[in-house]
Amino acid sequence: MKRRKLTTLLLGSILVLSACSNAADNTANNAGNNADAGKNNAETAVGKQDPYAPMAEQVTISIGKEAAVDPKLPSGSTVEDNELTRYFSEKLNIKYVDDWQATSSGDAYRQKVSLSLTGGDLPDVIVVDKQQLVQLVNADMLEDLTGVYENYVSPSLKAAYDSTNGYSLNSATFDGKLRAFPNVSPGADAENLLWVRQDWLDELNLPAPKTLDDIIAVTKAFQKKKGASGILGTQQIVNIGNSQYGFDTIFSAFDAYPELWVKDEQGKVVYGSIQPQMKEALAKLQDMVKEGLIDKEFAVKKPEQATELIVSGKAGIFFGPWWLPYSPLNDAVSQDSKAEWAAYLAPEGKEGKMNTHLAAASASYLVVRKGYEHPEAVLKTLNMQFDIDQLQGEGIVEMDPYQWMNMPFTLLLSNYDDKEKKALAVQSVIDGSAAVDTLQGEAKQVYESYLKDKETPKKDMAAWSQRNAFLTGALILAGDGVSQKQGVFYDQTDTMRGKWANLQKLEDETMLKIIMGSESVDYFDSFVEKWKSQGGDQITEEVEAQINK
Repeated sequence: MKRRKLTTLLLGSILVLSACSNAADNTANNAGNNADAGKNNAETAVGKQDPYAPMAEQVTISIGKEAAVDPKLPSGSTVEDNELTRYFSEKLNIKYVDDWQATSSGDAYRQKVSLSLTGGDLPDVIVVDKQQLVQLVNADMLEDLTGVYENYVSPSLKAAYDSTNGYSLNSATFDGKLRAFPNVSPGADAENLLWVRQDWLDELNLPAPKTLDDIIAVTKAFQKKKGASGILGTQQIVNIGNSQYGFDTIFSAFDAYPELWVKDEQGKVVYGSIQPQMKEALAKLQDMVKEGLIDKEFAVKKPEQATELIVSGKAGIFFGPWWLPYSPLNDAVSQDSKAEWAAYLAPEGKEGKMNTHLAAASASYLVVRKGYEHPEAVLKTLNMQFDIDQLQGEGIVEMDPYQWMNMPFTLLLSNYDDKEKKALAVQSVIDGSAAVDTLQGEAKQVYESYLKDKETPKKDMAAWSQRNAFLTGALILAGDGVSQKQGVFYDQTDTMRGKWANLQKLEDETMLKIIMGSESVDYFDSFVEKWKSQGGDQITEEVEAQINK
């Protein structure tokens, strides 16, 4: 293993990113002087290469490893040496060595990465966030992976990156050069559905809710006839990532997209939280709180308190992502086997579809230190990681339970429409339009859960959860009833780093005051002026500049 020790800076225990930036800047020249030593075979390869071919001679990759808190490995297996890592080593003739490990608990891994960057002593491969990626690019400490990607990417991994409509690779490209291999997260995770107690709906002979007025009617009926709470809410009103119990889709029904950077009708970048559509949505939410349709104490509720209402049978309508059958709906059904839950694409927007925001497809980046001799070995590993994860380790792990984080690199690679595609594939088999042997990996598992739960309903809650998460939740996202809003910017600008926290606090407090009724809806106008004058206008200009550069 050939490693290049970069100049260590005496920055003590300073972990903040600004310190990392200084260290990175100061080591840039050193890295650049050694760059030529890292010219490798991959850069000189011409044309498409075998993306799975073993290395001609064994190479070693040193890794800064993020490990699962509970890797679920039996005696004899470790995070560094287990069935998966041994399989990769055998197939690709690569030795994987963990320089260090840190768990994903809390901020442990990020702090460990910051230490590596601050010291300027990078392992061959490490996963960083976008801020850290920018710092490393500015310091010229990373390999140019453009040619490696073009020559060695597998068709299946390329299709996964293509499923993000170019977002993922663009987010890792600087001055025309690919500087990292980004992760790809399933887009369905950020789309909220309306979850409803279907048995209550049927008992009260209520139609399936479509509009916001329908949702209000169902909520009133549940409160009056079943003694249920109103629509659940928590301290987090919206979240463009994971928004359990959030009001995101109520906002988007009015074509309002808080916390999302979008383009207006003139093609200019604007911040969703200050757009005029927000007033109408806030006015509606204020009315719903006044009517008691939303718990007036929602703003002080923690997620676990809302969950308890569901599990105890005191809540029958709320918003959340496709995977809620895994938790807490499984616990609710375990407590009351008569409970039936259904998901709806509601409320509809003006166009008759459920409007929803989308999260960033990529937020983590696997980088290769500048000068590492075999970046193609890194991409070959990722090619295989994607395929094995699609198979959920089937045919590879026999003693160790499968967990993707036990593969050499901790980078989640999925198709952006992964959950919808798998749900559709399973439904095709159920409908008889496709053969069972067309299913593999997670889709095959979902079908087996469907059969098991169909034969003995609600007896195996793991099977019930997987069946309903995919065939109740994810499946309806695959139809044409959804209008998705992709943000144009999910990163940070220079001014954001200093002023965004205060702007977010101003935004959160304003939304809360208006929704709770302590301020009138017109208070929104003064919020917009404050937001713009306290750094928002400057940030908007920076976002526009970054998008157009």
